[in-house]
Amino acid sequence: MNRIKVLIVEDDHAMARMCARLIQRRGHSALVACSSHDALSIVRTVHDVDVVISDVQMPEISGIQLLARLRAIDGSLPIILMTGYANVLTPTQAAALGATDYITKPFDSETLLGSVERAFRMRN
Repeated sequence: MNRIKVLIVEDDHAMARMCARLIQRRGHSALVACSSHDALSIVRTVHDVDVVISDVQMPEISGIQLLARLRAIDGSLPIILMTGYANVLTPTQAAALGATDYITKPFDSETLLGSVERAFRMRN
C-alpha cells in the first residue's frame, strides 16, 4: 500500500500523539492539528493530505462543523470522525453528514489503521 498522509485533529495531546505513533509505525505519515482552525490551515496549504481523522468534541469548531468546512475545500477528502461520547452521534448520522467512518474511543490500533486504509482506498 502507498504511504498515506493522515491529518489528525485532536485537542487531547496524548490521544493525538498515540494516533500519530500508530499511523507512523504502519509506515504512513501523520500531521497533528490541535484545533479545527489549525486543521483548516493545514488542508489549505498542504495539498496532499490523504485522510483526516477528527475528534467530534473540539473547542470552537466541532468535528462536525470541521467536516462541513473540509468538504467545502475538498469534497472527496476522506474524513473519519472519532469520539469518546457514543451518544453524541451515531454512525448512521455521521455517514449522513459525509463522514467516511466513525470510530468510538477507546479503540484498538487495527480499528484506527483499518479505517484509515479503507478511507484511502475509497478515494484512490
